[in-house]
Amino acid sequence: MQEVAIVGAAGKMGSWFTNYFARRGRRVSVYDVNKTMLRTSGNVKVANSTTSCVKDADLVLVSVPVHMTPRVIKECIKSMKVGAVISEISSVKYRTFRALRQAPGSVQPLCIHPMFGPGASEKMQAKVLLVPVRNKEAELKIVHEMFENAAVQVLPDAKAHDRSIATVLGLTYFANIVFAKVVSSGNIPMLKQVSGTTFGLQLLLAESILTNEPVLVIALVQENTYAKKYITQYLKEASAVAKMASAKDSKKLKADLKKIKLKLQKWQDLEQSYRRMYDIIENLK
Repeated sequence: MQEVAIVGAAGKMGSWFTNYFARRGRRVSVYDVNKTMLRTSGNVKVANSTTSCVKDADLVLVSVPVHMTPRVIKECIKSMKVGAVISEISSVKYRTFRALRQAPGSVQPLCIHPMFGPGASEKMQAKVLLVPVRNKEAELKIVHEMFENAAVQVLPDAKAHDRSIATVLGLTYFANIVFAKVVSSGNIPMLKQVSGTTFGLQLLLAESILTNEPVLVIALVQENTYAKKYITQYLKEASAVAKMASAKDSKKLKADLKKIKLKLQKWQDLEQSYRRMYDIIENLK
């Protein structure tokens, strides 16, 4: 896998992968409709079209907005050489997976979701989700070739991926956007001055989420068909808690908190979570 093509290389993840493969000695060809954002350096060359970008590549990585991914996959395949790998990294899989399944036998489709952002260190152990398209073992081998010492989680299908991501990313992003919207209407310098550990970490997370490109946030909350369900449930639960708080129903609210705690404790030692929070804060210092 010496020749790598990145389509959508001007985006944050596209740029990350360009640098990642280049530093590992791969010859990298990059293309993006926003050509002014691309720069040649070392073994990275800028292509003038999708065709010229992918035609010699052993691996073609599509890193474009979710709604564009299926179309770009099909466009790339037309110009790829026999035996090359066509991969995508979208956060919503139901349409992209279908496009990969329709790929001809002359190319190897790979459906992955790197569970890290463009700020990740290349030294960290990469966590990558894999949705097998044709041959799980062959596709696992490709992922491990792409990411050294990767922690790969195999999901059964695109539906399982999207349902999980609707909570893991969609609901998380939604909740933090709402939090940021409320906080941004207040006196942020004063809030930071008086804040403790919990607010500080929550605000840090919300601020970090807002560094993502808007198209990604929109895809997570709009294009994932399962996100609406969890967002609706979130709003319903928020309304129920608000009613208990406004009615000063401390007995019912206390019972609700106890119930939630018991459910979470089945899977995680909450005292350990508390200690880990302070470990994170110490490391941030």
